[in-house]
Amino acid sequence: MASARSGRIIDADEALAIGLVDKVVPADQVYPAAVAMLRPYTTGPALALRAAKLAVDGGLQMDLASGLAWESQLFAALFATEDKVEGMGAFVAKPKRKPDFQGR
Repeated sequence: MASARSGRIIDADEALAIGLVDKVVPADQVYPAAVAMLRPYTTGPALALRAAKLAVDGGLQMDLASGLAWESQLFAALFATEDKVEGMGAFVAKPKRKPDFQGR
């Protein structure tokens, strides 16, 4: 892998050490490792994840003030969802429980 600043080739161990990558796995384990890393996002709060993606994708096309306003609108819209009620309920439950998000 070539370094973005110097063009110098770095190996996987150095990439991991400097924080360029989160994990190094053998080539034949790349797909299973990627699936394992993504699994929490596929079972998480779909509406909030979608809003985060929209905020990033849309925000890249805007100036900072517009991007922050866009993010604020997306965040506020999540408060009208059933998943917000479920997430908050799970957060304050005694004992704690894992939320069961339905994407509504």
